[in-house]
Amino acid sequence: MKYIFLCIIAVFLLSSCDKSESLNQFNSTISFEVSDRILEGKKVSCVDFDSDGNAWIAVGSSLHFYDGTISAAFEVYSEILDISVGKGGKVWIATKDHGLALFYDGKFTFYNNQNSDLPRDLVICVEAAPDGTVWFSSSAHMLGGLMHFDGKDFELFTPENSILNQNLIIELKIDRQGNVFFTSEGTVTEAKVFKIDQRGRMTALGGDAKFYWIASLDVNSRSEVIIADDHSLSSCMGCYTDAISVYRNGKWTKLEADFDLSFLNRMFVDKRDFIWVQGSMKNDYQSYFVFDGNKWHRSPKDLFSDAFVYSVKVDPHNTIWFCTNDGIFLLNQP
Repeated sequence: MKYIFLCIIAVFLLSSCDKSESLNQFNSTISFEVSDRILEGKKVSCVDFDSDGNAWIAVGSSLHFYDGTISAAFEVYSEILDISVGKGGKVWIATKDHGLALFYDGKFTFYNNQNSDLPRDLVICVEAAPDGTVWFSSSAHMLGGLMHFDGKDFELFTPENSILNQNLIIELKIDRQGNVFFTSEGTVTEAKVFKIDQRGRMTALGGDAKFYWIASLDVNSRSEVIIADDHSLSSCMGCYTDAISVYRNGKWTKLEADFDLSFLNRMFVDKRDFIWVQGSMKNDYQSYFVFDGNKWHRSPKDLFSDAFVYSVKVDPHNTIWFCTNDGIFLLNQP
């Protein structure tokens, strides 16, 4: 009887520690104050964090290790486009012309067109999955697609062997359960969002739903996908309105907003599931708008002065790392 009682308690504790409860550890106050700067004056393209909270930062073709200070730097000899730190501290790197790189145990391993049959050596994005495998884009318009590497074999998903409608994969995210979410692009008006679940089943979110172009994609704690669409490639100025859309209850729903999204928008979700998006009011300054689930909040003028934001990452403590052409700006959320 005692054993059964302990089992019941264990099940209760496990079921009560869900994602929604983890959101409660974070304050709902939104801070737009820059709390710290790292690598000022440097072009920083991306960052990710290991299980100890240390940061791995891309500065051009160099991989920097940050544990409160820049204590080491490693040369990749190819521009770094994306970083994802996976199981066991393996640092996966998307490079401009050296394929997929792995930095582990002090050395680099490169997987490319010659030794691993990648469609091309330009890898746009990479995401390490909870199971220790890695997903990445080796693609272009009408070439390649989404790749999966389990440490031994590579698998390539294309329109020829899957339900993908296009080859080019630009946006890629993986949730904590291991579901893979990504966009297929290449031709305007044909962009779609796909999901590969833990069983390997691929589905198109929203069925036949398509977008003009997708500038950003992220996933919240409930595994809901959020996208920022983009119409800047359209020759018909004023014919379209960019929007933030959430995939919820089996359909895409646009969020109401009274501002305009920025060109090449950097949209992301923080640890509270707040949505951050670049935008501006008519004839007014560029800023970040944050949706807390009820209303939008706007950042003050000149948040990062004239810095250009390449990417954004939220660390486990909900500090937001803006990677720019003038280093990293940190916004510590209360």
